[in-house]
Amino acid sequence: MGRDVVADLTDLTRIDLNRTDRLLGGDVMIEVRALCNGEFDVLDAVFDGLSAESRFRRFHAPVQGLTAGTRRVLAAVDGHRHAAVAAFADGRPVGIARLVADDAGRCDLGIEVVDDVQRSGVGARLLRAVAALAAAAGHRVLEAEVLSTNRAALRLVFSVFPDATAFPDGITTRLVAALPAADAVALPVGVVACAA
Repeated sequence: MGRDVVADLTDLTRIDLNRTDRLLGGDVMIEVRALCNGEFDVLDAVFDGLSAESRFRRFHAPVQGLTAGTRRVLAAVDGHRHAAVAAFADGRPVGIARLVADDAGRCDLGIEVVDDVQRSGVGARLLRAVAALAAAAGHRVLEAEVLSTNRAALRLVFSVFPDATAFPDGITTRLVAALPAADAVALPVGVVACAA
């Protein structure tokens, strides 16, 4: 995969992930930071801000609520095998992006952004930040399994990783993108891995 992918993430220190944006009819400060182990309140707030359709697009099934076991797994962030970042609009949790790595250096991506701030650029900032955390931890490949009809998710991944490869397989499409070498990535200010 191409040089553009590496350049995009290596320039993260020059991208202002934490800035004021015009959202929800006014100026709103968007902050992106690492999600730490056990932050159930952030997980719950973001899940509660998703419509039934957004939940279906994220989990590929109708999901009314998260089970206790699923909540534990999603909140078990260690900053290495399971890295996650969260976005906050004036302190309110509005999105989470996570990568869960395997032993081969591949990371499975999951992103959710609450409905009232979707299509505002929050998802792209989350994806850049979590990809930088994963690259800094030495992971090499990002993968995402998305519904083939989820055009917004496909556009999001290609906007950050223009050289990603898509593998359509019926109702889902697997997206694969290379991550830069760990020594080529400088994390944005404020986006650091939590202590394990």
